[in-house]
Amino acid sequence: MAVLLTQPYAGYATGTVVNINTATELALIAQSRAVASTVASTTTGAVIANLNQGICAVAAAAGSIVITNNLCDASTHVTAYVSQAAADVTLLRVERIVPAAGSFTIYGTAAATATTLIAWRLENYGASVLN
Repeated sequence: MAVLLTQPYAGYATGTVVNINTATELALIAQSRAVASTVASTTTGAVIANLNQGICAVAAAAGSIVITNNLCDASTHVTAYVSQAAADVTLLRVERIVPAAGSFTIYGTAAATATTLIAWRLENYGASVLN
């Protein structure tokens, strides 16, 4: 499932279609902060997502995407993979992920020829978990 936000949530703007964990999506719907949508309509392009996991959508003609995330720093380990049954014919997999202070960039194998969904997860929350 995915949800269309009717109010801002975790850095996502109102009107954004997001795919987050099911329990959170159901809670947002129950609170009238979102309505059900489809994963295929996930908003494309750079997003602000202050969560430890999510799905982003790389737009056609793009080969990378920036996720602004306040849980991320340069030492955060991020995993990501193409997450759709009919993958784009050029953006077949994630080639590298570059974390930075407050964001990370996911790079694919090539520019997408169609919208491509990528699931991502922060495996730790930066240097603060090591202290």
